[in-house]
Parts: sequence; structure tokens; C-alpha cells
Amino acid sequence: MLDMLIAIWHQDFDALVQMQAVPMLIGCLMLVLLLESAFVFLPLPGDSLVLLAGGLVGMGVFGPEVTLGYLPLAAGIGSVLAYLQGRALQRTRFMDHIERMLPAESLPRATNLLKRYGFLAMFSSRFIPFVRVLTPMLMGIGRLSVLRMCIASFASAFLWALCLSLVGKLAMKTSFFAHHSELLTRLLLIASLVLFLAAVMAILFRWFKGGAKRETTHE
Repeated sequence: MLDMLIAIWHQDFDALVQMQAVPMLIGCLMLVLLLESAFVFLPLPGDSLVLLAGGLVGMGVFGPEVTLGYLPLAAGIGSVLAYLQGRALQRTRFMDHIERMLPAESLPRATNLLKRYGFLAMFSSRFIPFVRVLTPMLMGIGRLSVLRMCIASFASAFLWALCLSLVGKLAMKTSFFAHHSELLTRLLLIASLVLFLAAVMAILFRWFKGGAKRETTHE
């Protein structure tokens, strides 16, 4: 895994091929997108990784089937899992724990989107971190149609991956970015790590803050 990341960092894609690491890299990206779309307490950097995948398509490392098939499939399955969580965990104490971990505006935003647009909320919420997990969970809590939810989930995942990967691909095709492709790749990797750490710190802060409030209330 470390060798694979080093090869990406240095844009040594021949080494990736020699290590036969391209399928492993695709599998890792799919796993991250599945987990990021399924579990609200795992703030993984889905957007920046899809941008990176699009850039790798532009450089010929990946084929277009990765960003148009594999990644949307993983994200769509993740949303279905979030829906099933909503159905299984409604009216449980665990949902209260999840709500405490979220940024303050995430749950109201997801609720408003769902009330205003119904199943179409999946398409707009897909582009908003945290909210894209909460929307299918709320659909599960409301026990909305499983079939319609699955259709909206996979269709929105395809649109999301298509838009972001096209941005990444076109960036690598642009002469300016093509000359600075190594820098752009490193920035995407760093951004993914920074966003992940920032989200984790925010979740932990809200978790401990909520615990401190409960202790004060009991006293």
C-alpha cells in the first residue's frame, strides 16, 4: 500500500503497472466511496478522490469504466446501506449519537432537501459531504420506497462521479495543468488527507462537547 501511494506521489505509473497495483488502487477507491456514502461517522474524502480518479483517467492510468462504472456502483451501494441503516436504527439511542457527531447544519439541510424535492434530493445532496449520507438515512427512517430510492441512489452516484471525474480529466488535458500534473496530483492527495483529518477533529469535538453538556445537565 505504501509503495502504491509513493508511486502515485511521484507519478511513477509504470511502477504501478509493474507492481500490478492498479486493480488494488481501484479496489481501494471503491471501498472508500462505499464507506463514505454508507457511514456518516466515517468522513472520508470522496470528492477529492473522484477528482483524482478522473485525473488518472486523463493520464491514461485508468480506463473510463472506473469513473463511469466502478466508482458510481460503490457510491450507490453505500447509499443503499445508509438507507437500510435508517430503517433499522430509527428511534434508537444510536441515532442520537449520530446526530451529535454531525456538523450543526447537516441534518436540517438534509431534512429540508428531502421535504422539498423528495427522491430528487439524492441528486443535490450527493454533492454535499455528510448530507449525502443523511438523505438516504432519512429515507430509510421514513420507510420510503426501496426501489425508487435505489434508482435515485445509483443515478445520482453516476451523475456525481461523472461531473467530478470530468473536471479531473479535463484538468489533466489542459496544457497548464498537464505541465503541473505532478503538483496537482500531490495537492489532491494532500487535500484528501487534510479534509479527512479536519472532519475527524470536528466530529470528535462535537462528540465530547455533547458529552460535556449531558454531564452538566445531570449535575
